[in-house]
Amino acid sequence: MDIMGVVSSAIQGITKSYGKRVGKKTTAPVINDVMPQTIKGDTYRLGFATDEIMPQDFPNSVYWIAGHGSGHRMEGIISPVYISAVWLDCGADEGILWLTADIVGLTNIEVTKIRSMIMASEVIKGCKLINFSCTHSHSGIDTLGYWGKPFASIPSDGKDKDYMEQLFNKAVKVSEEAFLNRQAGKLFAGQRAIPDGLDAGRLFADRHEVLSRIRFAPENGENETWLINIGAHPNSLGGSNRKLSGEYPYFMREIIKEEKGANVHFGIGAIGGMDAPDFDKEDKLNCIKLQANFFAEHAMAVEEEKELVPEIKYIQQPFYLPVDNNVLCLLAMKGTMSFKAYPHYDSLLGIAMKTEITYMTFGDQKFLLLPGENFVNTVYGSYHSAEESTTGKGPEINPTPLAEICEDSTMVAYGVSNDMSGYVVPPNDFILNETQPFLNGGKDRFGKNHYHETNSMGINTQKYIADAFQKVVKNFNQ
Repeated sequence: MDIMGVVSSAIQGITKSYGKRVGKKTTAPVINDVMPQTIKGDTYRLGFATDEIMPQDFPNSVYWIAGHGSGHRMEGIISPVYISAVWLDCGADEGILWLTADIVGLTNIEVTKIRSMIMASEVIKGCKLINFSCTHSHSGIDTLGYWGKPFASIPSDGKDKDYMEQLFNKAVKVSEEAFLNRQAGKLFAGQRAIPDGLDAGRLFADRHEVLSRIRFAPENGENETWLINIGAHPNSLGGSNRKLSGEYPYFMREIIKEEKGANVHFGIGAIGGMDAPDFDKEDKLNCIKLQANFFAEHAMAVEEEKELVPEIKYIQQPFYLPVDNNVLCLLAMKGTMSFKAYPHYDSLLGIAMKTEITYMTFGDQKFLLLPGENFVNTVYGSYHSAEESTTGKGPEINPTPLAEICEDSTMVAYGVSNDMSGYVVPPNDFILNETQPFLNGGKDRFGKNHYHETNSMGINTQKYIADAFQKVVKNFNQ
């Protein structure tokens, strides 16, 4: 056994012992099914607000870039990064908040803290639901902890305490401003095909090359607000980048604001193994600007829309997700990221994390907010056959795709929302390194390396998300 095999074996032993201790000391509270809540009225009211979330003392303090390896210190700034909030109600006293930020992600623990701070606000009244989505920029500041300076290949906590507090406080600020900015208007839903708009790092039968847009048109004729969703990683600046940027979402918002005067509230879709097109292989900054222009042009060209009746219905359902990933567990044990372990029978390590999904409708438009980075086929289907799959196993071992569960292919999925729980890979495409599981990628029967599984909670992740969604849809439709 080589040195990495020895390291992997040691990590497995340490984390399994940890799981046994958790099982002896802790019990997992029962999570009950959440029943749907409905907000109705005569007209939609929407408020939008945004603010910068720039590092306050750069370059005097150290900030780590969140992506493409640990220990990459931020050395400059390409573009500002932002947090935005949308308040939506149906003309009465109850409504919802939806935040999004130019960050790689947050754990559910941080999201819970933000929610409690917002709910303590003396400005906001009648808030019934809070969601937090992320653009998942890999040129943002580390807000999870994975990307600090490594020691013996194990990253230290890359989060900056002051920056995290700033982020939390700005979340409250924009939420209050969005609430105060609410105004009556109409809401429209539209989608547009974006051929060749996505590059896949894995083989997908259908990449779901679709841009979704929710358009709010105020009655007073002031600036519209667009909620845009695209399933493409903002990570094109690459591993050599050392400068802060919101990547293509930042420039896309700027283009739409300049040309249409619209506020843009952006969130990514099912982005597991999915990137924006590489429009310029030599100039990466130009590449993300070209990506922004490409997506902005499509967003502005959405034609077929349906008006949504003023009704908001939702379920926000917590559930336990078993953790098999011994490497991520080790990072959690050493405090690199926020994590609370619960005992679980269906886990290689004997532990689970608590996460959540949010299912909601505006009128008849369905939305599903998911933790982590979901492969597109886990959401919209088109699994590989046994002959095509990397494992040689057929699609029958995979859970039902989420859009099929709710019987709506136009359901809009938002990834990296309310939690960052890693990649979600279908079982018939799930490959681990046989001697170094989760530490190094394995190779499939076609000789291709599998990286994404090393940052997955395990092979059963898709099953637990699908099972939770099955219950949610059943309760939602009662």
